[in-house]
Amino acid sequence: MKQIHKEDAPDFFLDFCHRNRPKVWEDIAPIRKELRGHLLCEQGGCCAYTEMRINSDENCHIDHYYTRNLYPEKTFDYRNLLVSCNSENYGAKYKDKQVKGKDDYKKLINPIEDNPSDYMEYTFMGEVQALDGNERGKATIECFHLNERNLLNRRKNAICSFVSMKHDFNEDELVEIVGEFETMLRQLYKQF
Repeated sequence: MKQIHKEDAPDFFLDFCHRNRPKVWEDIAPIRKELRGHLLCEQGGCCAYTEMRINSDENCHIDHYYTRNLYPEKTFDYRNLLVSCNSENYGAKYKDKQVKGKDDYKKLINPIEDNPSDYMEYTFMGEVQALDGNERGKATIECFHLNERNLLNRRKNAICSFVSMKHDFNEDELVEIVGEFETMLRQLYKQF
């Protein structure tokens, strides 16, 4: 999970909301693709939760970190919008099945408000673990299912690529070449 540095809401989104006064999320359908693209660019082209590279509209969606059913007032709050991969097994869709009430959010890391690296770290086997048994780290790893087998294998493959190129490229070049899992790669680069 990476920390997301939110920009101000884009003018096209603010203008649309001001002109059309959307009542439900489906009302923004005319600008949803543009909004998703803007958010994805803001996130460096990766899922906000898993840091997997997202290449097309088919494998992602706009997630409301605070779900619309529990926080309807945050439906059009730009600071509540993130792009996530579409997997039912990890990420936002998995989170949405785990969160049952507002108190559940107190246990989780919000990548917009918190720096996940203060709570979690990656091993050279691609596993994400809570720092010093940190409870918010543990809860976040479980709630987003960040050590799901396929996701873990994908991180292991990224680590293999990273290790094979480590001596030929600097940190920024490696992150760009591998193209996903930036937080993990930067952390491991410092340890290597």
